[in-house]
Amino acid sequence: MSKAIDINKLLSTGSAKQRAVLLFYHYNLKEAINKGIDVGNKKLPLTSKEAQALFDSFKSEKDVKVYNDYRALNIQVIQAMKWLLQLIKSFETEYWRYNALYLTNKYVLTGGENFIKERYTNALEDLLIYNYSTALEYYTALKIYIKESGYRDKYVIDIIDLMYKALKADWIYPTLIGDKQIANNLSNVEPEETGIKDILKLEFNLEYETEE
Repeated sequence: MSKAIDINKLLSTGSAKQRAVLLFYHYNLKEAINKGIDVGNKKLPLTSKEAQALFDSFKSEKDVKVYNDYRALNIQVIQAMKWLLQLIKSFETEYWRYNALYLTNKYVLTGGENFIKERYTNALEDLLIYNYSTALEYYTALKIYIKESGYRDKYVIDIIDLMYKALKADWIYPTLIGDKQIANNLSNVEPEETGIKDILKLEFNLEYETEE
């Protein structure tokens, strides 16, 4: 949205979908700015007068339907983005909890109790990976839905991709194999196809088949 916009051309020849995409990009960015959120070098693409003219351009029944459909899609994607953020926060909480409990487990039990320590650590690791995979699969499903639904808000999509970047950082954690400590990295975990399909069906009502 960095290019100058010819609002008159858009109003006269642009499709209803193009107008809706631009208008909601403007709305989403303006809301973020009003809340004091750092939006980087992004600037509002429209003046207040241009935004009103664009809104008023949805007059026919067909155009109004396009507007309402995209508005509903915008709300849905933003709600999904907020839920993804909650999943990532839950994972981060579990990550630090795992590391604290790992250290406690490592130094509480000694001697011939290594087997017990290993089993306990494995149980903690399973929970950690579950939380990480849940966030990763939700992100993957959301990106598929964005592509399939035709959602094009660059501001919102950029935020979602920043969340993914944080999720794929070096989340290194220790595990025990016998009495040996091994370092693992959660960035090696891949999303499960079944989990992605379940999210797409339950959360987004989308049946999706990957290419064989």
